[in-house]
Amino acid sequence: MRPQSEVALLDLVRFFDRHRIRHLIIGRRAVILYGGPVLTADHDLWVHPLDKKRTLSLLSDGLGFELSRPPDTRNPIVTGFSGMKKYDLFFHKKITTIENEQMTFEACYERSTLVEDQASGVRFRVPSIDDLIRLKKIREPNLKDEQDIEYLLKAKSLIRRTRRPPKT
Repeated sequence: MRPQSEVALLDLVRFFDRHRIRHLIIGRRAVILYGGPVLTADHDLWVHPLDKKRTLSLLSDGLGFELSRPPDTRNPIVTGFSGMKKYDLFFHKKITTIENEQMTFEACYERSTLVEDQASGVRFRVPSIDDLIRLKKIREPNLKDEQDIEYLLKAKSLIRRTRRPPKT
């Protein structure tokens, strides 16, 4: 089935929320949601592994996504296409960083934060800054990841300073 129109990230998040699909916006899109001055053409989402088959079926049948693998695949990474939009969906229960640190979806979801898009009112669930930094370390470093980590560390420092109680 071909999509009637391209599904935007805002609409996909609304769809996931409506169907109670547990997910996190990750990658550069999450850095952007934290105010990062970067660009990206794709969308990375970490979806709870128990929601995998249902999510892929809903995307394929309900939204007309073209999937790189069938809904019953055992592979934990599936790419979905909606028109020219590309969505990389990760269904890992846990991920190990290059520093041999393990991260589970459950723990990241628990520590995540909601970032609201003022124009649409959509609330994006993103990993905490610390978890997002760790997620940037699941592969060998590259320039984009290093820049993202540098920005996230500055953002974390700024947030920490603005949350300090005023001096009396």
